[in-house]
Amino acid sequence: MILADFQISNHDKLDRILVRLCSMVVAGQQQDPDQYGMVAAAVLDPDNRCVVGINYPTQDGHRVHGERAAIDSYHTRFGSIPPGSIIITTCSPCTQDMAERAGINCSDLVDEVGVHKVYAGYQDPSQGQIRKRYHIQISRNPKIQKLCKAFADTFLKDDLNELSFLGSPCTKDCSGHRAGYAWSQSKGGRVAQSPWSPSFNNGSQLHVDGK
Repeated sequence: MILADFQISNHDKLDRILVRLCSMVVAGQQQDPDQYGMVAAAVLDPDNRCVVGINYPTQDGHRVHGERAAIDSYHTRFGSIPPGSIIITTCSPCTQDMAERAGINCSDLVDEVGVHKVYAGYQDPSQGQIRKRYHIQISRNPKIQKLCKAFADTFLKDDLNELSFLGSPCTKDCSGHRAGYAWSQSKGGRVAQSPWSPSFNNGSQLHVDGK
């Protein structure tokens, strides 16, 4: 492998593909949110053949993630993915164990098929540093980032809440923030003054601030 195997260019073209993927997610949610998930992905090969896929359920109750859906579709149509190909996805490939997922995690899958470049609309911040053989780059388009984050927040909310709650950092978990936020909602927008839980107070303040 050489450096060029990992270099990602032509961002405008890749952003256009991301917009197409975002449109797939929106259309899927409008049509059947149980059938179509919140991550869509594509395989783009050096011959500009672009094959897309979206998260979908299997008959045994698992879900095929967007990256696998796109990779499987490419294999069905064209065979092995050639060197120099790139995977475009609305959210960075998953790295964790997930009981609901069909097959291995998407990061390992990307490595397995020999793709060295991934272009994503959003980086999942709950993912730790992992060893991988591909280079990932996030779109610099703020509108695409915002939209892809909105998609991701729908299924990452539990993980992300343990890191921060509406932008407010959490020390251990965000249960105090969530409880304070809900309390303020129930009290018509009051700010808590608990001497025992600053996080509860912060959560109530976030609601008052309109977060």
